[in-house]
Amino acid sequence: MSTVTHGMDTAAGLAAADDLTGGAAQIDALAARLDAALADFDWWGPDAERVRSDWSFTQRPHLELVAEHLSELALRLRAEADEQDRASGGTGEGGTAPAGPGAAPQRGLLDRIGAWIGDRLQAGGVALGRFLGAATDLQGKVVDVLTGQRDWSVSAIAASALGTVGTALGVGVNLGTGVDQRWLAGGRGVAGDPVAVPTSDTGLGHRPALEAPRSLDTIMQSVTDAYANGTAEGSNGEVRIVRVDNGTGPPAYIVNVPGTETWTPSAGSMPRDLSANLQLMAGNPTAAAESVRAAMERAGIPPDSPVLLVGHSQGGMITGHLATDPAFRERFNVTNMVTYGAPVDHLDVRGVDVLQMGHTLDPVPRTDLEGLGTSHTPTSRHVDLPSPGAWNDVLTNHSHEAYIRSVHDALASDTPLGAELRAYQSSGSMAPFLVGPDGSGRRATAVDVPVQRLPD
Repeated sequence: MSTVTHGMDTAAGLAAADDLTGGAAQIDALAARLDAALADFDWWGPDAERVRSDWSFTQRPHLELVAEHLSELALRLRAEADEQDRASGGTGEGGTAPAGPGAAPQRGLLDRIGAWIGDRLQAGGVALGRFLGAATDLQGKVVDVLTGQRDWSVSAIAASALGTVGTALGVGVNLGTGVDQRWLAGGRGVAGDPVAVPTSDTGLGHRPALEAPRSLDTIMQSVTDAYANGTAEGSNGEVRIVRVDNGTGPPAYIVNVPGTETWTPSAGSMPRDLSANLQLMAGNPTAAAESVRAAMERAGIPPDSPVLLVGHSQGGMITGHLATDPAFRERFNVTNMVTYGAPVDHLDVRGVDVLQMGHTLDPVPRTDLEGLGTSHTPTSRHVDLPSPGAWNDVLTNHSHEAYIRSVHDALASDTPLGAELRAYQSSGSMAPFLVGPDGSGRRATAVDVPVQRLPD
């Protein structure tokens, strides 16, 4: 019989087939564990039915499909091995001749198959841990409500449920790609070196000049300028921090936080993203909030300086979570908070003079169902602004620039709305943050602080 120099190392091929079969079995076991994770705790109602239905009819079939593909590949390898044995006289050594030119390429194929399986199992395991953490968080919130330990809002439980579904989808995505796509992942928020903001428009560079804080609408302009900075190439988002000096007491600081800057479910280096929206609504720690605190530290805000937190959309959620954090409040002297287009009704902010604004047709501030499920008494001033767009023009009604125009027009109007905004603007708590119409008596400067999410 002639020596076979091309073909398969059938022993290695059969071993690879066994690995593939084992990988399929592990995926089946993983699906069973996820079944148990969703079924083994008391949770009833429309949200529960929707989450379990999505898992049963969408996510679980994806896992089953991957397992089927692995099993089919195992069958093909076994068939190839049997055919090779028959061609080489049944010795089982068909393609193993040491000098055979086909041996090395065949071994490379088997190595690639093993790496393919290993990559997917490893990435799937990472996503599984993320899912189990989300499911545990959801279960804990439900138990808290049922036992009366804490009155989580309906929106917090719903956001936690959506996060659980999203991380379950992430398991399927990771198994399909073999790479951790970091769906709804966490991370650590950090801040970089502050950059001085020009006080006048020089026309050089992309950085908008500081708008002196003379009124509510000019204060809000700094949030819009921070949005603009976040669109620069290589930026992961920024926070603009304005310092107001009055020449006698400690300076006052205005911390301006933009909203969502990317909507991808993959948690990348931009901290203000879809993942942060869900986690903030669920009442969980986020890299987005951590990065704002880090930016305030980098800006050198002293503990005794009055601080005004200003945020649009997710930025308002971030400021609200920081204002309810005892450790943050112990470090920084937060006296005021202004939000617009932000769902913060579910947050119990105490000891802070809060102005909460929303366009009447902007649905975003109402995504927390106005705090449904919580028992605290709202302490903020809630102001409804006339909407600039039609009921179905969500982008216009939620635009941070449209909010500035609405507030500007209201302040200039002889209406109850204008009187209410002017009353907050002229209140004693706001005095440290405003300069006069001619800039006399106080001087405003600012820094832009870059922020970033680092992976876990």
